[in-house]
Amino acid sequence: MSRRQLGRHELGGVLISTLGLLALAVSLAGGTDEGSGGTTRGILLWFGATAGAALIALALGRRFGQLAVAEGLAGGLLFSIGDISVKVATQGGARYAFAIGVIGGYSLGTALLQLGYQKGGALTVAGLATLVTNALPIAAGAVVLGEPVPSGVFGALRLFAFAAVTIGAVLLARPDSARPTSSASGGRRGLVGNA
Repeated sequence: MSRRQLGRHELGGVLISTLGLLALAVSLAGGTDEGSGGTTRGILLWFGATAGAALIALALGRRFGQLAVAEGLAGGLLFSIGDISVKVATQGGARYAFAIGVIGGYSLGTALLQLGYQKGGALTVAGLATLVTNALPIAAGAVVLGEPVPSGVFGALRLFAFAAVTIGAVLLARPDSARPTSSASGGRRGLVGNA
């Protein structure tokens, strides 16, 4: 809507990510098994590693002058904690306590996303957040929650989807050399200004 042409990396990231999300949608037609639900310890360890990755992303973004990218990535990581917490909390019983992860993940993720919008383009910031938010719950389902990957074509599509959204996120995170920086393109911008 801002009539700015996408750079090569952005265009590639968008196309590959869209293909991956489409593959994910098709793979879900094969159904998903509930899995074992995972252990509380394993889930908490996953959340700790995810939060740690968000902190590392922010530190590296600050160090290398890519804070908008880092805030989009960290926001997506925290959103994934919220998404996984919803899945776990709805199992009931003592797992209702994971509602804390829902509130914390979504609140901090939203704050980081808004900070990222102030420093960078909406496509990069929201694109990274969206891709990470979709990719990590796929991985957590298989690794932590014991959900089996479907067999046959649907399983291959699920694995392809995970790889595609990961590659798309990497491409969106790489700045194009011809792309203007936020200071050259009008300074601070909000979500509405980028939409």
